[in-house]
Amino acid sequence: MQNKNTTYPSLLLVLLLLLMGGSPACRLQAQNNPYKIDDRLYPIFMRADRQSKTPQGLDTADSLRLEARRLDDKKAECLAYTIPVKYYMEKSDYPQLEKAVKALMEISRANDYLQYYYYAYNQHITYLLNNHRPLRALQMTEEMKQQAEKDRYPYGMYTCIRTISRIYSTRGQEALANQYNLEALEYMLKELPDQDPAQLYAEIAQYYSLQGKDLKTAMEYCEKAEQNAKTERSALLPLIQKCIILYRTKRYSEFKRLFLQLEKKTAQYKSIHNSINMTKLRIAKNIVDRNYTRAHQYADSLQDLNAKWAHAQIYEASGMYQQCIAYLRMWHDGKDSLATKLQMSDIAELNVQIGNQQLKMQNMQLELKQQQSASRYRLIIFSVIIICLALSLVYLISYLRRRNKTNNELRAKNEELRIARERAEVANRMKTAFIQNMSHEIRTPLNSIVGFSQIITDPDMETPPEEAREYSRLIQHNSELLTTLVNDVLTLSDLESSQYSVSLSPYPCNELCSEAIANVAHRKPANVHLYYTSDAPDDYMFLTDSKRASQVLTNFLTNSEKYTTEGEIHLHCSLSENPGYITFSVTDTGCGIPADRRDTVFERFEKLNPFEQGTGLGLNICRIIAGRLGGKVQLDTEYSNGSRFLFILPLEREEQL
Repeated sequence: MQNKNTTYPSLLLVLLLLLMGGSPACRLQAQNNPYKIDDRLYPIFMRADRQSKTPQGLDTADSLRLEARRLDDKKAECLAYTIPVKYYMEKSDYPQLEKAVKALMEISRANDYLQYYYYAYNQHITYLLNNHRPLRALQMTEEMKQQAEKDRYPYGMYTCIRTISRIYSTRGQEALANQYNLEALEYMLKELPDQDPAQLYAEIAQYYSLQGKDLKTAMEYCEKAEQNAKTERSALLPLIQKCIILYRTKRYSEFKRLFLQLEKKTAQYKSIHNSINMTKLRIAKNIVDRNYTRAHQYADSLQDLNAKWAHAQIYEASGMYQQCIAYLRMWHDGKDSLATKLQMSDIAELNVQIGNQQLKMQNMQLELKQQQSASRYRLIIFSVIIICLALSLVYLISYLRRRNKTNNELRAKNEELRIARERAEVANRMKTAFIQNMSHEIRTPLNSIVGFSQIITDPDMETPPEEAREYSRLIQHNSELLTTLVNDVLTLSDLESSQYSVSLSPYPCNELCSEAIANVAHRKPANVHLYYTSDAPDDYMFLTDSKRASQVLTNFLTNSEKYTTEGEIHLHCSLSENPGYITFSVTDTGCGIPADRRDTVFERFEKLNPFEQGTGLGLNICRIIAGRLGGKVQLDTEYSNGSRFLFILPLEREEQL
């Protein structure tokens, strides 16, 4: 994993890529990896980012998340969580957006990449602004500021300043917005020197350009943006503003040359190529070329106020002043209408908050009146109750005697209903937990299979042979996980059915151990020695269901392989450890079982690592099978160098051999 504070010289990076045998496209991608994540993950992230407006983007993000976790690249894992935020922002699905924002905030804080924590905060605020909830956006900005001060995190403070600027810009208060942008720029240059200031320079240049009075200052900020841009994409933003300034200063020949360059350079960045500013430049180009019909067509592609302003400019340039004045009036009316809507939105949101407070006050007043009425009539009610009780006493005694037997029966029925209800609730909870667990566990390997299959088969991605083989291995590994999952569910269903029966027959214990070792040998880590020993003769046989007994041993060995990265896994068969029983033990040098988890390790859906793939059914199935065979499974709590699981079966049926 690349350390977030480490920078590699470009020459060394190129040599490493050549040694890895990467394709030219992969080497180029590695050189243009501004996120400083693992070069093998960067193409996957770029694919997910391109697909962020489609459901396929979510699948690719899942693949990126799994691969980043495998390679222990925590920054790439955070980037994978940004894709659902972008997707649900595009779809305006607020409930899902809240979940995606919460997930990104949690993983970024856990991985110590707080820039994505504040990115998630910022996206949530942006959604509120876009949906006319400025007051809630301001409240959330204040919450973000308090959290940034608590974290002492400069990027968080910078994000707060930028967010306040956006709020003022959304409300049409451009002068205030620019003041905060200048403050944000000063803060970035002082506290965040590694950040790319090109976009901020470009926004400040745009403000001075729109004023029309300080184009010199606007051009100076454009030049600073070009000098300090850290990526090819961010360098395009000041060039666009520079092109607008050249048009407004009537330097048409320079304007045309720069415009043609921008049309070519922005083609690979659709969000920039199709932006409002590029559309305005196309309108300006057609005005300069006196192609007013084409200019009006581009103006029609804009929305609301931008479209009206563009048409007014075209009519002014073509000398049609009456139409120009008409569109300017519509533009002014639209601005007034927008300001009115903003005010109404503020009033509506404020009314909701005031209404909630008024409702609380009304409830308090109603409760107070009820208390006063209760105290006023308490004495009267108390008197009536005493009289009624006195008159009813004889009747009640007689009634209770008659109903005594019936009440006893009713209580018994109620107890039966309570027990039945509790069983139904337990069954329902188990069903819900089972469905949720299975949905997650099935989706994870399926997403990996689909994601890596798309990467391998995508003609647009030149995947090196080594990476293709690794992705193929991951596809095979996840296919095996999916098969194991289905087998565990079917086995559990079979064991719990009323039709299940044990098929006992003589079987050699050493052959049972040998078969179990063979079943799992292909999965063991390279640094782990897997073997079995036995103190029983080779021809020693005992009465058992060999299929089920082998399943228990295989599950024990598979668990040990999952949590043992080096050392050994030892399967042993003993006739002396527990006299009268045959004892199979699986001992490993892995991470072991924490003391607080030892009592629940054989429960259903229990997993040592909740983030590890698996159903949590394997050990529970082992316990059920052992019980059906008249034996038991248990954890050796005295063993401390890893974990040691025991499978103990009785030998009382030995005389039947």
